[in-house]
Amino acid sequence: MKTLIHEIGVIDKQGVKHPVNFKKGLNIVTGKSATGKSALIEIFDYCFGSSENTIPKGVITDSAAIYYVALAVNEQNMVIARDPSISSKAFFSRVESFNSDDIVSDYFKSSYFRPLGDFKKHLRDFFLDINDVDESLAARANRRFNSKAATPSIRSFSSFMLQHQNLIANKHALFYRFDEKEKRDQVIEHTKIFLGLVDQKYFHLLQEKERLGADVRRLDRQKDTNKRTTENYKKSVSPVLSQMYALMGFKDEPLALQQVLRFPQDAKDQLDSIIVPEKINYNSDVATQYYNQLKLMLNQKTAELRKLQRQASSIGKHIQEEERFVSNVKQFTLPEHVHISASVCPFCHTEKNTLRESAEKLQQAIIKVSGNLAQARPMKAKFESSLVDVKRKIEVIGRELNELNLQIIEIEKTEKQLAEQKSLYESILMQKAKLFMLLDTLNMADDIELEKQIKGLNKQLRSINKDLTRYDVQKGLESASVEVNEYMAEIGSHFEFESSYGSINLHFSFETFDLYHLTAGNEKIYLRSMGSGSNWLYCHVTLFLALHKYFAKLGDKCSIPSILFFDQPTQVYFPNFNRDNSESFEKQKKHEEEQRKTLNVVQDIDEDIKAVENLFSQFSIYCNDLELDNGFTPQIIVTDHADELKLSNGVSFDSLVNGNRWRTRGLITSSVDINGF
Repeated sequence: MKTLIHEIGVIDKQGVKHPVNFKKGLNIVTGKSATGKSALIEIFDYCFGSSENTIPKGVITDSAAIYYVALAVNEQNMVIARDPSISSKAFFSRVESFNSDDIVSDYFKSSYFRPLGDFKKHLRDFFLDINDVDESLAARANRRFNSKAATPSIRSFSSFMLQHQNLIANKHALFYRFDEKEKRDQVIEHTKIFLGLVDQKYFHLLQEKERLGADVRRLDRQKDTNKRTTENYKKSVSPVLSQMYALMGFKDEPLALQQVLRFPQDAKDQLDSIIVPEKINYNSDVATQYYNQLKLMLNQKTAELRKLQRQASSIGKHIQEEERFVSNVKQFTLPEHVHISASVCPFCHTEKNTLRESAEKLQQAIIKVSGNLAQARPMKAKFESSLVDVKRKIEVIGRELNELNLQIIEIEKTEKQLAEQKSLYESILMQKAKLFMLLDTLNMADDIELEKQIKGLNKQLRSINKDLTRYDVQKGLESASVEVNEYMAEIGSHFEFESSYGSINLHFSFETFDLYHLTAGNEKIYLRSMGSGSNWLYCHVTLFLALHKYFAKLGDKCSIPSILFFDQPTQVYFPNFNRDNSESFEKQKKHEEEQRKTLNVVQDIDEDIKAVENLFSQFSIYCNDLELDNGFTPQIIVTDHADELKLSNGVSFDSLVNGNRWRTRGLITSSVDINGF
C-alpha cells in the first residue's frame, strides 16, 4: 500500500512543535548519541496504535504533551497522534492536503481522540476491507461468547515496517513483536490477506461451504435413516401380504411382493379390487399350508438357534481355559538346577550311564517345553471375536423367531375368531388395513424430496468450490516466497557476507517466516548459526528490502504500508558510537580509530567505512530502481550516527539527510541532553 510519512513530531508542554520532515524514498537522520534519533521509530510505533509507550525516558518524555505522525495512505492525508497522559485514546484527523504549519498545539482537539481499539479499526480500514476472517462458523460457535477470530490489525504491519536497533542485527529474531507467539502466529496467519491472496469473499465462501456441507451430511443421515426404516417396513409387508392371500384362499399371488413394494400406491388401488368378498375361496387349504410352513420354519430356526447357543457356550469355555492356561504359564518357572547322577551296582560297583542319558534327555525336554510355554501366543482375542460374532447371529435368529411366532399366533387368533362365528372377511379386512398402513409408511419414507434438496445443495457447493479455485493460497504463498528469494539473491550479492558462505543463497518462507542460507549441498544454515554481526545485519537488510520490493510490485493488492525503518544499522561496525559526543562524524571517526589502536583492534576503520558507504549506497540504489520500475518506492527511514559518506551511485548524502543532522541539536531543540541511542 502506497504510504508516505510527511512528518514525525512532538508538541511539548509549552506548545512548541519539534518536527522532523521526510520525503519519498531514502531518508537519513544522522547525529550523535542522545539526540533522540531512536525515539523516532518509537514515536511512529506508539502513534500507530501500540498499547505500550516505549519512547526512551528522558527529556523527550518529560517534555512531550503530544506525539504525532502526519502521513498519506494512497494519497489520503491524515494526522495520527497520542497524548501520553491518556494512553487509552488516540487522535485521528483526515486532511485534504498536509501543511506542516497547520500542526500546532491547538490542532489536537479532544473531540478527535477516540478509544484506542476504535482508532486502530478505523485506521485499518484505509489499508484493509475485511472484518470477518473465520473459516469455520463451527469453530466460532465453540469459542467463548461465540466470538469472531482475531481480525487483521494495523499492529501486524509493524512487524514488516520496523527494525529497531536491538533487532536490526539480531541473530535470534527477524521480526518485531515475534517474541510473543500469539502475535507471531497472527501475523503469519494474516499474511495471505496482506498479500492480497484472499479477500472478504474468500472467508464467506468457506463459511458457506461448511454450512452447506453440514446440511448435505444431515440430509444424507436422514436419507440413511429413512432407508433403514423403509427396509424394516418392507420386511413387515411380506408376512402380512402372505397371510392376507392365505385367508383369501389364493394359491397364486394376484400381485407379487416386489410389485407391491416398488409401487405402493398403485398396489393399494389394485388390492382394493382384489380383496373383495366375492373372491374369497372358502374351500382352499392355502391358509393351513401357510400355517404349517410357518411352523416348519419356526422349528428350523429354533434348531439353528440351539446350535448357535451351544457354539457360544463352547467358545466361552475355551476363553475360560485360555485364561487359566495363561495364569498357569505366568506362575511356571524353569528349574534353575537339574542334578544328574549315575547308577552304581552295590556288588560289583559297576557304573551304568543309562540313567544319566535319560536324565539329560528329560532336562532338554523341560527346557524346550518351558521355552514353548513362555513364547505361547494367547488366543483369547480370537475367541472373544468369534463369541461376539456368534452372539450377533443369535440376536438375528431370535428376532426372526419372534416374527414367525407372531405370525403363527395371528393365524391361530383368526381361526379362534372363526370358531366363535366371526366373519372371515372381517379378519381379511383387518389384514388389509394393516397392510395399507405399512404401504402408507413406505410412501412417507420416499426420498424423492430429500434427493432434490441434496442435489440442490451439491449444486451450490460445486459453484462455491469453483469460486474458491481462484484462491489458491498455498500456491500463492509458495510463489511469493520464490519471488522474494530471487530478490534476495540479487540484493544480497551487493553485500559482503563472509566468504565461507560463498555466493549467498538466502531463502525465506511465507508459510513459516523462517530465513536460512541454502548451501550447495542443500544444507540449511539458519540465521542463528550464521556467525558475525555483519552477516546478521545483511540478512535483516536483504530480507526486508526484498519483502518491500515484492510488496511494491503487488501495488494496491498488498495492504502492508510501504514504509521501512532501520534504526542504527551501522552499530555492528561502530559499537562504540553509543558514546558519540563529537561535533562532527569525522571527529568521531578519528576518536574511534584512536580507540582501536589503544585496544589493538586489527580491523581498519576505513574498511568499515567502505562497508557502511556500500550499505547506504545500496539503500539509495534500491529506492531509485524501484521508482523507475514501479512508479513509486518504499519510504526508507534510517536513523544512524554515520555521516559525510560517499555513495557509489553519485547521490549526495546531504540530499538524503535533508536537514536532519543532529550534531548541535536534537529532536527537542531546547536541549541535547536526551536519553536514547
